[in-house]
Amino acid sequence: MTASDIVQQIEAAGGVLALNGNRIQYDVPKAAGALLDAVRVHRGEVLEVLRQRQETAREHVSRWMGMRCTQSPQAWGAKKFLYRDFAAWCREHNEAPDSRGLFSVILDESLEGDGGGWRGLCLAMDFTVPSAGAITQDE
Repeated sequence: MTASDIVQQIEAAGGVLALNGNRIQYDVPKAAGALLDAVRVHRGEVLEVLRQRQETAREHVSRWMGMRCTQSPQAWGAKKFLYRDFAAWCREHNEAPDSRGLFSVILDESLEGDGGGWRGLCLAMDFTVPSAGAITQDE
């Protein structure tokens, strides 16, 4: 079994593997617990698979943010809706969407989490700038 197979099987079972420096953080359902032994045996390879996936995901998320989002201190975006839009955008570009967990890890690196979302980011279509007021001819 390759490191990539191990990661895929854990995720297929509903588990999450994430990088924390040179450590692997995990949340694995009991049914997939035996796969943790395989992670330990192939630790170096699993770390490399996770690093490569995270870098690729970082590029996907960055492109998506540039095309579909607004970054502003006044913005706030719900995790659920941002991920839904990201996944749809990936499919529109014939790319497999990265996992919800990896998406969150990447946004957590640069944004402040706030309940069920992030401050400083929202979908561009949801962001409106308050107008400074209208000027009439009488003024």
